[in-house]
Amino acid sequence: MSDIIEDQRYKVGKKFFIYAPPFKGRRSKTTGEFISRRLQRITPPFRDAEAWQCSVYYFWWEFLRRHEGYQDCCIRGGKGKCKKLYADFGNIHEHDDFWKWWAQKVDDEFYSDLSRGERLFSEPEAGKIELAERSLNNDNDDVLTINIPLEVRTPFLIKQFRKLLEDHKQQVQEVRKVSRAKYPVSSSVRLSSLYQALRVWDIEQEYRKTKKKYEKCDLAGIYVNEIVTFSDPDGRKTEHLTVEKLKARGENYSDILQEVRRRKSQAYTRYLTAAENYIRNVGEGNFPSQKK
Repeated sequence: MSDIIEDQRYKVGKKFFIYAPPFKGRRSKTTGEFISRRLQRITPPFRDAEAWQCSVYYFWWEFLRRHEGYQDCCIRGGKGKCKKLYADFGNIHEHDDFWKWWAQKVDDEFYSDLSRGERLFSEPEAGKIELAERSLNNDNDDVLTINIPLEVRTPFLIKQFRKLLEDHKQQVQEVRKVSRAKYPVSSSVRLSSLYQALRVWDIEQEYRKTKKKYEKCDLAGIYVNEIVTFSDPDGRKTEHLTVEKLKARGENYSDILQEVRRRKSQAYTRYLTAAENYIRNVGEGNFPSQKK
């Protein structure tokens, strides 16, 4: 019995996420801002975004829903090229509620106490703090093997332990950046960029044949600098022009307009290419990645 009690004192750590997981946050009735300090530190991907939309895992779900091969697999009940991915992510087209999908309990003997999101994206339980044999030769960079002088008082031990971690700060940071989740986030991308790429993709599907790229750029709300700088041949005079400024002067603005439209078309193409890459790679269980 004493051995069981002793083992319970040194439990493994709780499951955690390297990137902020989605959760339902409450807003202040007076300011409308999220009450949670954790959400206050996160820049929302778009205006009035829900708490659970302020997470890379929400966009993982959204981009996977736009993968044609995975959609076909869902229609066929898990059959097809994406069947291995389907075994983990399930039918994401069953309903449009991300939170229901994320919080769904998985019918599995090993993961019955976890939600689907935790099963897919959380890190394994942190390792135990254990006694190391004196003869142990541990070459694992993920572990610091230390000797604890038992005669030293606990407050001083804690102080020295913190100092030890500070002295190995770089090693600690490098290890903590490595995800050991079943599906690790492949790169750090701003949520606003993911949202913009997703919006561009949806606009492209709706207006592919009816609008020009610069028009679709405006629909997507992509910011483009519309100030065009011109200099005289001697470089002595520089002028910053816009279409509106030339219109007010009653001067020809066709060159400025053409340049602005070129910029908008290029910006739109960049986001569309990014979206295509995200969608292709998410079908391989890799997100957010633009690697070809």
